[in-house]
Amino acid sequence: MTTGSSNTLVYAALDAVRDCADTMEAQAAGLRQALPAVPMTDDLRASVMGLLAGLEDTSRRVTFEQALLRSQLAGGQVDAAATVPSLSGMDAAMLAPMTALADVVERLEAAAELDEAHERAFVLVIEATGVLMQGLERARSATQALATAAPARG
Repeated sequence: MTTGSSNTLVYAALDAVRDCADTMEAQAAGLRQALPAVPMTDDLRASVMGLLAGLEDTSRRVTFEQALLRSQLAGGQVDAAATVPSLSGMDAAMLAPMTALADVVERLEAAAELDEAHERAFVLVIEATGVLMQGLERARSATQALATAAPARG
């Protein structure tokens, strides 16, 4: 792999990770704004709001980590191959709160099946989860493309 193609893949992966983190932040903010007006049980509301805080925290940490990695790359402190473990770690960090959100989606679905008034909460959260998973898949794909193309570090 040439240095030019290596840099292209590294920056594509960094951009995809940043975009995913930005999407996490935006989806969490949108849900935080929409959910207070939507009927749902207090325990589910508390669970969802707690998970939104986790999404926001993860988004901030990943944004910081990718900016630091970008700076290290620009300063010649790391090469393409050295970025793969860091990017993979960021991908994994973003997956964790999304997995927890998927568990709450199941609880929201059960609540919606029992009471139609809870359907809107279910729809809002499942739509946000879908958007988040798409962003994560793009980040993971970009990281995998880099891992495949970058020479192994020994």
